[in-house]
Amino acid sequence: MKNIMVSDFTIKEVPHGGSEWVNQVVIDKYGLDFEYSNRVTSFNTENFYIISNISLMDPKLIPQILKCNYIILEHDYKICPSRHPWRYPNNLIPKEHRINYELYEKAQAVFVQTTDHMNVYLKNDVKANFINLRSSLWADEDLEKLRSFNTKQKNGKYAIYNTNNWIKNTQGSVKYCQENNLPFEFVPNCPTREEFLDRLSNCNHLVFFPIARETFCRLVIEAKCMGVDVITTRNYGASLEDYFNLIGDELITYLKFNTKNNLKKFEKYIK
Repeated sequence: MKNIMVSDFTIKEVPHGGSEWVNQVVIDKYGLDFEYSNRVTSFNTENFYIISNISLMDPKLIPQILKCNYIILEHDYKICPSRHPWRYPNNLIPKEHRINYELYEKAQAVFVQTTDHMNVYLKNDVKANFINLRSSLWADEDLEKLRSFNTKQKNGKYAIYNTNNWIKNTQGSVKYCQENNLPFEFVPNCPTREEFLDRLSNCNHLVFFPIARETFCRLVIEAKCMGVDVITTRNYGASLEDYFNLIGDELITYLKFNTKNNLKKFEKYIK
């Protein structure tokens, strides 16, 4: 038997992807094999699967998953074709647009990122054994890297994440800074994660107004870990958790504690 993580990408292809870093923590912790979703041709009932992002997988394979032992490590919403329930009024997906409900119901467990993430599922009548992680997952060395940037001298500027991903709403942040005469600095995706964190930690503030109802949002939490104040909306999972008021070392301590406890929750399922 093999324990296999199935997802669209890894941190090699998407070094700035939050879900890819969460997956990597679990892969490293449990020594999982990995299969790219677009390369899967079948599922073997002798294996145990950790189903993550599968937007690139042939949907005709879903019935095969249902016959296997598996859990879901969820980062978005597979219950509608767009994976964005927020596009519907009150996040309620019309019944004719609902998909993959059986995938959740038959999973041994469904690990969700935050309370808000879970509540959207419950609002849409999804039946599953939900386990609420309440945050993303970090390796200890990654949290210590964030801590090392916490003491840096700031430059007084307002950071704006410069990306073509429309959901992150770069232009909305630019407009806010311009209208309020705030000196801003673009922080682009850099060749390495460390360089990106270094650029972000130079600034006193991060301005971030995402359009989507993100399930967590590591960008904001990692900025706060590095002592960067955040000007943002409250329309995503992390911002609605009770630890969101923490910053710097206090936040890092909490995330380390929560990650340790959350990884133990996987042990019941991953043999």
